[in-house]
Amino acid sequence: MPKKKYEKFLFTDFREEANLPGVLSPQAYFRGANQIPGAGANFGWQLFTKPLFLERAPHTHKGDEYLIFLGGTLPDLFANFDAEIDLCMGEEQEKFTITKPTIVFVPKDMPHTPLNFRVINKPVLFTAMLLSPIFEKTMDGKYYEFAGPDKSKPAKILDIDAHFKGH
Repeated sequence: MPKKKYEKFLFTDFREEANLPGVLSPQAYFRGANQIPGAGANFGWQLFTKPLFLERAPHTHKGDEYLIFLGGTLPDLFANFDAEIDLCMGEEQEKFTITKPTIVFVPKDMPHTPLNFRVINKPVLFTAMLLSPIFEKTMDGKYYEFAGPDKSKPAKILDIDAHFKGH
């Protein structure tokens, strides 16, 4: 059967196994231009069920980012939000505690995080959307790019505390 003209713009392989404790599997991630050439955004959906100190060191991106926090129980993603999530923004690390559904706009080059899902009484649906063709960040003076996990290998649960030791 011949390919359709616009088939290249449809992508269905965005299921990923979670590799963080307290994040349910599967999670969903779209890795931008690595998955659809020409795409200009990266985003993911994760369901947090237990407290997790996710990002410990401030970092920046070359593109704008949106962080979206919603309750994780259908049908009402607003009424069932029951969590306390700490987020720091800016050079001065201004701290905010998120206690209701929230969208955070992070302009390009703005330092942000730590991000601590400190209290999770009900599941939290978290979406991070980076307006960049690739997922990238600069942290501790080092530049990182991530194209996505190697799906030929099983996902390993990360020891997040050991990973960020010293931050």
